[in-house]
Amino acid sequence: MKTFKPLKTLLFILWISLTGISSAFCQSPSNLEQRVLALEETAAVKKLGLEKFSDTIGLSGAIELDYSLADDSDVSDKTRNSSFSSLDIGTVELGLEARLHETTTATFLLKGENLDTDTNIFWDEAFFTFRKKDLPLYFVGGKRVQPFGAFENRFINDPVTQELYEVNKTGATIGFTSERMANLDINLTVYKGETLIERVSATDFGWERNTSAGRSATDDVSSVIISASVSPLEKMRLSGYFNSEPGDSDRNTTLGASFHWEISKFIVDAEYIGALGRENHVTDNKEYNEAAWVAALGYRLTEVLVAAARYENFKTDQTKDGNLDCRYGVAATYTLFETDFVACNLMGEFRRTEYEASANSTVDSAANEVFARLALQF
Repeated sequence: MKTFKPLKTLLFILWISLTGISSAFCQSPSNLEQRVLALEETAAVKKLGLEKFSDTIGLSGAIELDYSLADDSDVSDKTRNSSFSSLDIGTVELGLEARLHETTTATFLLKGENLDTDTNIFWDEAFFTFRKKDLPLYFVGGKRVQPFGAFENRFINDPVTQELYEVNKTGATIGFTSERMANLDINLTVYKGETLIERVSATDFGWERNTSAGRSATDDVSSVIISASVSPLEKMRLSGYFNSEPGDSDRNTTLGASFHWEISKFIVDAEYIGALGRENHVTDNKEYNEAAWVAALGYRLTEVLVAAARYENFKTDQTKDGNLDCRYGVAATYTLFETDFVACNLMGEFRRTEYEASANSTVDSAANEVFARLALQF
């Protein structure tokens, strides 16, 4: 006996429907809840536009726990030789980068340092960048570390060149870059004030500023940086930079150059920054210059362990007991774990610092320090 075709089709559809319903009811309540929550979250994200924001806004940050030990707590008095140690949250950073348009990016970096003893939390950087694809010109405006100095670093402590010459100031930069011309980058930056020369003096390594009595710092936008860099070989970078700031009667001009090359498992870095011209000291009407240079060699022992050695030198025309002479040390960085979103590094550093000291000096001629850092970056 033949079955009527419409009846067979109806029975087949009914069987499929019942099978699907029973399968759904057989799922565990937790699985059903997860599916419902996932659908609700997806709808909420699309409703608020967060799906779009996730592609245009990036968050980053870091927390660093620092330990340090010095064999001498007061190098200015060689009769006191007590040790000194410290444990502190060295740096906390929270950064945001927003791609507001295909040509425009805004960057913000909120920073805090030495949180146990200092509640100073500040905007370390806040700037925007204009650059159109396939157009070699670009513009950067706002507060940031301006393009003077390379300051390559695989140590816990900053190199002496960075301590002396870093310019973190609001400025405006216009530049030209070309990948076809060995990644050539040339730029011009203007900013206000006497930032670099005041930093050189405040660092207290041995160069002292002595200006006219009652003179106030120049408050015009008349400070200039010219910087250029090129990559003649893969993972090699050559850079040069010039800085000119107003001073007391004469401008203070500074010139620097750096070299960076990663070859095989080695990382080679060298940098020199020094005075081209300095304002005359009021007391003797003489010009005193200063210069610093750094040489460092890193070696990747394994995928997660990098060792490095560094030598730093500082010289000034003003010789005086207690002036910084040189530093040298070794460091290692071990990556405890790393994912697409977070990395955790354990760092260690030993540093020896030597100072100018005459035969009858009352200051120490050297100091030894040990540093350790646990850094979490995301």
